[in-house]
Formats: sequence, structure tokens, C-alpha cells
Amino acid sequence: MDWEWLSEEQVAILVASILGDGEITKCYAYDRRINNSYREHFSLGQLSYREWKQRKLPDLLYLRGNNLVSRSLPLMTRLFPFFYPNNKKHIPFELLKDIYHTACILTLYLDDGSLLLSKRFNHKKKEIQFTPHIAFYLQAFSKEQLEQLAEWMRDHYNINVRMSGTPSGTGYYLKTTKVTDTFDILNLLQPYQAELPDFMYKLSWENRLDAEVNHYKQTHPDYTIRVSIPARPYSHDEVTSLIEWKQQGVTDKEIAQRLNRTYWSVVYKWHDVKNREA
Repeated sequence: MDWEWLSEEQVAILVASILGDGEITKCYAYDRRINNSYREHFSLGQLSYREWKQRKLPDLLYLRGNNLVSRSLPLMTRLFPFFYPNNKKHIPFELLKDIYHTACILTLYLDDGSLLLSKRFNHKKKEIQFTPHIAFYLQAFSKEQLEQLAEWMRDHYNINVRMSGTPSGTGYYLKTTKVTDTFDILNLLQPYQAELPDFMYKLSWENRLDAEVNHYKQTHPDYTIRVSIPARPYSHDEVTSLIEWKQQGVTDKEIAQRLNRTYWSVVYKWHDVKNREA
């Protein structure tokens, strides 16, 4: 593709947006336009995210009411057959093979993804077990294309998602099945948290977990909340050090470095420790 004037991040955002919430509008007979254009409709609750896209692609996209659009451009005309062979939206792996920028996964996720929290109640023990998953609801695409997309995610970003069934769309979507896979994606996207503060409920597990814990402390005040913990178990000495350092005001990032663990592992374990002490 001839888009050398776009940066790697801009290409990643544009391609993922077309696959997600956006579309390339086609020129029809008697249409005065020479070229196709881009259009993406959104609700007001998503405005800050579309403003972020516009800031990332200021020479290409602009806001018009509840739509993020482009002018009629030769680029959109060239892209149309890649994404719409036979006039049906298609994943153009010939374009994706050269895309490695994290912004592609970020945009796919914020357009069509969710941070899910499965909950298991043990009423006998009065416990609630939380387990996080990430879903990509790209239901416009066939099972075969989604399988290829999962392979592309693994090869380009070292993240793992699996096929899951759904009654809507073409019948399938992509989802993490292991806690470690979920955290691999959140760790990958963590650098964008500062740019997208309104979407911490998708990007920050700590933010999402706090909200859930506060909710169930109100609805089930006598229940203990437990969280599925990724990676290797913590030793007694590690837990003791974790408690001491938290009391001293040491940051989670510093504790992770001291324990040779991931940031999210420390966040996860600290919530578990607090719930056990509650």
C-alpha cells in the first residue's frame, strides 16, 4: 500500500478502525464523489476515544456531529477492495502481515472488545471468585477469518485468544481463556492508559477490580472475595515482604521489580491479601 506518509501507529489505528467500528463508504452510480471516504458513527459516551483517534490522525480524520469521518480520498478508494471484496467486510491479512504496532490491538479492543469478569459464588463458604477475560467481538467475520486473526495476534504480539461461540453475528468471537493471557494483553496496552483515562475500565485491571469489589462489598458484605492469581504462587516470605512494603508506601511497580514479578501480578496478589485480611 502507498501510505508512506502515515506513521506505523497511524496505519495500525486506521486499519483496526476499518475492521472495527468504522467503514469505507463506497461511491455509487450518480455519486458526484470521485473517491471513497471513511465514516465511523459513535455515541456521546465514546466521544473522548474518537477525539483521541482524530488527534492521532489529524490530517486524515475529523469530527462531524456523532461521526468521525474523512474527506473523499484516493487512499480510501485504494483500501476499499482490500476490506470489501464482493462488497462484504473482510480481514485483509495481506495488509496485517506488515503491522506490528500495539495501537492495532488497542484499537480493535476499544472498538469491539470488553474486559469481562466471570464470577463464581460459593454460598456455602461465602466466597466470590473473580476471573478476568478479554473478548474481541469481531462478529462480522467468519470462523476461518477469526482463526487466522488469532494466529496473527499470536505471531505479531505474542498474545493468545481462542474461538468462542455466540448466538449473534456469524456465531463466533475471540476470547482469552487463561488469566495469564488476559494480563499479557493488559500489559501490552498499559502504555496507553495515560492517553485514554476515560477507558480505564477496559485498560486497568486494578481500576475494574476496585469497582467490582466495592459493589459486592455492598451486596454481599459477609462474603470473602478471591481473585484468580496468574503465574507462580507467592511464597510466605514474598507475601510478608509485600505487606511490609505496601505499609511503607512502596509502589506496586517497585515491588514488582524487587520480587521479579509483573506489575499486574503484584496488584492481583495485593487485592487477594487485603480480602483475606478483611
